[in-house]
Amino acid sequence: MATLAEDLAGRGLRSDDRQEVLLDATVRAYRMPALSASLLDLSEGGAMCRGDTQSLHKGDEIVLDAAGKQIVATVAWSNESFFGLAFHRRLDTREMSWLKRVGRA
Repeated sequence: MATLAEDLAGRGLRSDDRQEVLLDATVRAYRMPALSASLLDLSEGGAMCRGDTQSLHKGDEIVLDAAGKQIVATVAWSNESFFGLAFHRRLDTREMSWLKRVGRA
């Protein structure tokens, strides 16, 4: 049985190379309280997280805070407990290295 990440990749919904990480994070949408989340995988252009998705909707602009990095993103998709983010700017090599190092899965 395919994992969620493999299923999304198989449907062409992921174009960047993804790195597995495991980081505690918060997600804050405009005028909403911060939501706790887990950052599960990461690429230069986006991420997949696990968390309470009831107040997140496709198209919402959010700020992801993980390991001291604040990243502005748009919710690309969500289901019952997972959501995908499209970053507004691609992460550079230094940012990717930092997040991978502190978020070793």
